[in-house]
Amino acid sequence: MRLRGWRRAAFAAVAVTALVGGVAPAYGQPVEPAPQVRTYLITGPDLVNHPEKVTETLKRDGNLDALGIKPDPDNAARSIPRTAETEDPGYTVDSAEFDGGRKPQDPYRYIDYAQCQGNNSAPTQIGWIKNRFSYCQRHLFVITYDDVSTGLVSTATIRATIIGYGKIGPQPGSATTRYADFDFTAEVLEPNGIFLDPRSDMEITIECAGRYRRDIDLDDDDACYPNDDLESHEKSFIGWELDPVARYQLLSDGQRPDPRWGEQIAQGVFHFEYEFDFPGPNTPASKKTWEGGLRFDSADYLWDKQGSIFDRAVPGIGYSKTDQKIARHAKFVDESRANPSASWPAKAGKKLLGGSPLHADSFHRVARAKGHDLIIEQNRRVKDRACGAAGMPAPLPDETAPYDCDEYGYATTYEGAAGWRDPGGIIDPNKYKDEFAVRWVNRDHNQEAGRRLNAFYETHRLLDVDRWNPQWNKELDPNDQERFWVPITP
Repeated sequence: MRLRGWRRAAFAAVAVTALVGGVAPAYGQPVEPAPQVRTYLITGPDLVNHPEKVTETLKRDGNLDALGIKPDPDNAARSIPRTAETEDPGYTVDSAEFDGGRKPQDPYRYIDYAQCQGNNSAPTQIGWIKNRFSYCQRHLFVITYDDVSTGLVSTATIRATIIGYGKIGPQPGSATTRYADFDFTAEVLEPNGIFLDPRSDMEITIECAGRYRRDIDLDDDDACYPNDDLESHEKSFIGWELDPVARYQLLSDGQRPDPRWGEQIAQGVFHFEYEFDFPGPNTPASKKTWEGGLRFDSADYLWDKQGSIFDRAVPGIGYSKTDQKIARHAKFVDESRANPSASWPAKAGKKLLGGSPLHADSFHRVARAKGHDLIIEQNRRVKDRACGAAGMPAPLPDETAPYDCDEYGYATTYEGAAGWRDPGGIIDPNKYKDEFAVRWVNRDHNQEAGRRLNAFYETHRLLDVDRWNPQWNKELDPNDQERFWVPITP
């Protein structure tokens, strides 16, 4: 938009000069009335999936009043604020993807066009997030052009599909720049009138506003911004109809990954803007799409030091009760959560977390490589005491030796056996005493489940956001977006 802003400024200067210089229309010369341009942004899945309902209504009426849809106001705000109370949807990654604790062959599992289309089943402005690397948003953008002087109304409907691709590693050719790619497909459906004029243009631009969660000696303008070469695409409506796909890229600057800079989190909100140019005396105001959320990070303790993710969904690692490598762990978690008070150590009213993506029911990673050995070791000491205590139940009859004393919640979380679920748990060690479960489980199943959990952390870029230090946590993760959950699947 830097160049586009310059163009607008230059145009304004020329216009002023022309008026001052005396080339304005002569007194009494009739002024051609400006046409009325109206736009509509529609996210309801029924109409997005069946745009013919819109195009038929437009052709008949020249507006969408019959569908109960009113035109957009000028400069309509389409921001979706983030709050600490926002309950984002969860998604599940099968733990089998991390077999043996290895990085998956395809860590991204990107959305394709058909998947994006098939998951447009509920009205959601923020889009559908398949996983942290895959974002999709679909909408209809409708525009009408009412030529007041002739009474003719031209219409066009654009069905837009936006697919975002988070990335592992830095932008090619750079050691410190993080990036994310986007495909924007703009299907121009049944244009007529002025929209068939090759001089009628539609420009689609990506915009991003970002900020660093902590100071890393860079300006917030560098936290999220478009790649100049992949920022904007302008074509005639006919051109978009013939070639509907355009590619975009967002960038975020960072320092080289190093413990002294921490996670280098840059939080961004992005949207696309439509602008139009028609033959004649008008240029309508720009129109924005709904915002999406994006996070860039550079964390020295992750396998892949730099990356980008879509941060408005909660990742979950799914353990299957029929997976022959971890089934015993899955059974232990499932039965313990179904009846927490019956799990060991015994405690009436015990609550075991991780069964949903809600804030109050999720886990937060502790990274040993970040230097948080104390939390992990204390979790394990408390767990070991429970495993060796009088009354510890014997292995279940269907369990096979050799055994490990398996624990849930996990030692590598702030919600592990030591009870540091929140600052209150740090101050009062008894606040969450015995809010965990242990059981004798087949050793291979227990250890494989642990290896997969670690690979899940690393691949899906789960960060340790210092929950034992409230001020640091507030800086790094004010909206609690770094939580995860543990669905148990059949």
